[in-house]
Amino acid sequence: MENKTCKNCGIEFIITNEDKDFYNKIQVPEPKSCPKCRLMRRLLERNTRNLYYRKCDYSGEKIISQYHEKQPFPVYRSDIWWSDKWDPMDYAMEFDFSKSFFEQFKELKNKVPHFSVFVIDGTLQNSDFTNCTGYLKNCYLISESDYDEDCYYSNLQKHSKNMVDCSVCYDSELCYECIDCINCYNLKYSSNCDGCKNGYFLRDCQGCMDCIGCTNQIHKQYMIFNKEYSERKYKEKVSQFKLNTFSGVESLKKEATKFSDTQFHRNLHEDHNENSLGDSLYESKNAQYCFDSKDLEDCKYCARLSLGVKDSMDHTGWGMKCERTYECAACGDQIYNMKFCSTCTTTLHDCEYAEQCSASSYLFGCFGLRHKQYCILNKQYSKEEYEKLVSKIIEHMGGRASARRERETEERTGLVGSRPNEVEPKNREYGEFPSVDLCPFAYNESIAMDYYPLTKEEAISKGYKWRDPDKKEFRPQKYSIPDDINETSGEIIDEILACEKCKRNFKIIEPEYKFYKSNDIPIPRNCSDCRHLQRMKKRPAPELYDRECSKCGEKISTTSPDKSKIIYCKKCYLEAVY
Repeated sequence: MENKTCKNCGIEFIITNEDKDFYNKIQVPEPKSCPKCRLMRRLLERNTRNLYYRKCDYSGEKIISQYHEKQPFPVYRSDIWWSDKWDPMDYAMEFDFSKSFFEQFKELKNKVPHFSVFVIDGTLQNSDFTNCTGYLKNCYLISESDYDEDCYYSNLQKHSKNMVDCSVCYDSELCYECIDCINCYNLKYSSNCDGCKNGYFLRDCQGCMDCIGCTNQIHKQYMIFNKEYSERKYKEKVSQFKLNTFSGVESLKKEATKFSDTQFHRNLHEDHNENSLGDSLYESKNAQYCFDSKDLEDCKYCARLSLGVKDSMDHTGWGMKCERTYECAACGDQIYNMKFCSTCTTTLHDCEYAEQCSASSYLFGCFGLRHKQYCILNKQYSKEEYEKLVSKIIEHMGGRASARRERETEERTGLVGSRPNEVEPKNREYGEFPSVDLCPFAYNESIAMDYYPLTKEEAISKGYKWRDPDKKEFRPQKYSIPDDINETSGEIIDEILACEKCKRNFKIIEPEYKFYKSNDIPIPRNCSDCRHLQRMKKRPAPELYDRECSKCGEKISTTSPDKSKIIYCKKCYLEAVY
C-alpha cells in the first residue's frame, strides 16, 4: 500500500496493490485526488432535477432543458440532437500542441450542440418531463431511473410502478415517500425495507405485512411499534391514527421517528453480497467502497450504478451492462474500456475523454459523436494516424510515454513492459477527470448536493460554481387544502399552491391527485424539491467510519459518525432480529 496526499483537500488516502494492478491494466497513472474528491467531481456532471425552459438553438422553439439559457454552447431538443439533421463532425478541430488538451477540449465543448435532456431516445412514452432516464411510461419529474411506469417526483428507481416521492427503490409498486426499498408493495413513509406490504413508517423490516411504525422486524404481521396485535385490534388502531389526514400522518411520523431512534440499527444496509463493502449495496460480488448500487462485480469506489457493472473503478451514475470503466460519470448501456468519459451511451468502447457520444469506438477528446471511429477532437483519422497522435497527445498531457518510447525502453533494458523511470510532471493532465472549469453545471444544480450539501459560500470557497435561482415572483396560496384527502376534490389540480418551506409555487397534476385519492394519502404541503431534499437528509453520505459493534465490540464499518447510536455488526444484528 502507498499513502498519498489529496491535491484538493489535503487529506491522506491509500492506494493499494490491487488498485495499482487495475491502473496498470488499463494504462493510467495513479490518481492525485482522494476517493471523496473524485466522487464529488463526477457527481457535478449530472444535473438530473433542475430543468429550465429555454430556446432550442436549432428549431427556435421553447423546450425543457437541463442547461440554463446562459450556457455558452448551443442546445438542441433531444429528438433533433439524436437525428441526422446536423453533423457533430462539422465542429472538428486540429490538435494544437502549443495549447493544453483541456483548453482545446473546452473550446470544442462550447461549440458542439448539447442534447437538452439525457434520455434514451425512443424509449419514453408520455414521459417528457424527465431527465437521465430510459424505458419509461407515463412518468413525470423523475430522474436517474429506468424501466418505470406511472411514477412521479422520484429518483434512482428501477423496474417500479405507481411510485410517488420515492428514492433509491427497486422492483416496487404502489409506494409513497419510501427510501431504499426493494420488492415492496403498497408501502408508505418507509426506509430500508425488503419485501414488505401494506405498511406505514417501517424501517429495516423484511417480509412484513400490515405493520406500522416498526423497526427491525422480519416476516411479521399486525404489529405496531414492534408490538403484535390481533387482526381486529390492529385495524381498530389503524383507524385511530387517521392516516388519511395530514395532521394524523405528521403526528405518527414524529412518534415513529422517536421510537426508531431508540432501537439498534444495522451497521450497513447491504444484502446478497459476496466479499463486498458499502452501503445500499445489493447483489454484488467483490465490490469495495460502493454505494447506492446493485449488481456489481469487481468494482471499487462506485456509486449510483445498477443493471450489471463489472471490473470498474470510480464510476458514478447509470451502468447497465458496462465493463472496465474508470473515472466515468453518467455512462452506460453496453460500454467497454471507457476512461474519463461523461454522459456516454450505447455500445461504446475504447474511448477517453468522450462526452455525449454513442455507438462509437476509439475516440479521444470528442463530443457528440455517433457511429464513429478513430476521432480526436471530432476529427476523423485513419487507425494508424489515430494511434500515433493519441500517443503523442497523452505524452503532451504528461501521461504515459509513447508506445514508441516504451518499445525502445524494452529493447534497451530487455525487460518486457518496463517504462522509463521519469518524474511525474507537476501539471499532469492525463489521468485526471476534466477540471471543474469544464463542467457545465453549478454545484447546486448537480446531484453532488444530494450527498454533500453545501452553502453558496462553502461551494465557492472550494472552487465550485454556483447558480442563483432566477428571480421570480411567487403568488401567495389562496386555496385551503383540506386536512382529510377524502374532503379534497379534483378542483385542486387547477389551484396554485405555495410551498410551506420555500414559499415557491407548485401544482398537483391530475394523475398525482388520483394516486393520493385512491391510496388515502393527504395532499403534501411542500413542493417536490423540498420533499426531495427532506428524503436526501435521511440518507447518509457515501462515507464509512470505523467504530465498534454496540453489542460484541467487534470493529465494524458504518455510515453513521454518531457514536451515540446503537449500531450492531451484521452477525449481532441477524442474531437479534431472527
